[in-house]
Amino acid sequence: MQPVDNHFNALLQEAWGNLRPLLADPDIREIMVNAPHVVWVEQQGLMHPVSAQFSSQATWNLIQILACLCEQSLDTQDRGVLMDVALPQLRISVVRQPIAVRGHALCIRKHAQTSRPLTDYLASAPVGDLSGVVSPAPETSIQKFCAANDVAPSALDILVPWIEQRRNILVSGSTSSGKTSFLNALLALLPAEERVITIEDTCELHLEQANCVLFEANESLSISMRDLVRQSLRFRPDRIVVGEVRGKEAFDLLQAMNTGHAGCMGTLHANSAEDALLRLEQMVLLQGGQWPHAAIKQQIAACIDGVVHLHRHRGKRQIAQIIEIRGYNNGNYEIEQKMFS
Repeated sequence: MQPVDNHFNALLQEAWGNLRPLLADPDIREIMVNAPHVVWVEQQGLMHPVSAQFSSQATWNLIQILACLCEQSLDTQDRGVLMDVALPQLRISVVRQPIAVRGHALCIRKHAQTSRPLTDYLASAPVGDLSGVVSPAPETSIQKFCAANDVAPSALDILVPWIEQRRNILVSGSTSSGKTSFLNALLALLPAEERVITIEDTCELHLEQANCVLFEANESLSISMRDLVRQSLRFRPDRIVVGEVRGKEAFDLLQAMNTGHAGCMGTLHANSAEDALLRLEQMVLLQGGQWPHAAIKQQIAACIDGVVHLHRHRGKRQIAQIIEIRGYNNGNYEIEQKMFS
């Protein structure tokens, strides 16, 4: 996360120009400058154009301020046409001309200021027979949680016991399907006495635990997500939470799960819960070595207990699928699943 001193903050606030009202609107999650005077937003889950005037010169002025903040060259010979900047509560991606054909382009993602409760993702989920999906958990804890949140038992019959039983959980989905927000909702269920270590590219997770440590990768310091997963093992974690699993750190996370660190969680991009397991296999293969593919699948089956897949439907982010991994047999994962949409 890039610090913003008073001088640069004043310059940045001026450079936002006509985007300032959009940044201040709590219902707008993403602001997209596609070309001069062509601005779209994602508002309450839906994208639409807005009339904000933001010229090519205004975009260039903002890019220059952002480049100073992240100490990045704007020299086109030094990949200066592409830039990613992390600011408090914002993540900004820049593509300049001539790569952006119609003019300099920006995509500004606002981090959620508040965490959505888990029940927000379950409101549209029908109550079904979930017998056989997971082993029965103590009814008192489930009933207590459902009564407190005024909801009928549904996906909570799976998710609350999984948290209590320290299952290793992956949250999958496409871009902007709500993976990080959903992970925040799961984190809200963790016992207050547990020590949690979070690992992210950009800090977006919110924890209520008093005993927690937040790690953020830093490319300029050559500190990778993989470095931080390894380092977290020396920090006496009760749970390790990876904001997004996207590379070689997948191997180290599986090793952590396989050596007594139960209750780990993480998100990854995938088109379905089953595809999430295939993506995890691919990321483990990135670390090299001579592991047989079957051995990787066996370890994933032994370490990952469940996958929750999210999707966005008509602007609403919700649970699409939950699967439980029961084991591995004859080259295939043994899976029990329940579809919610």
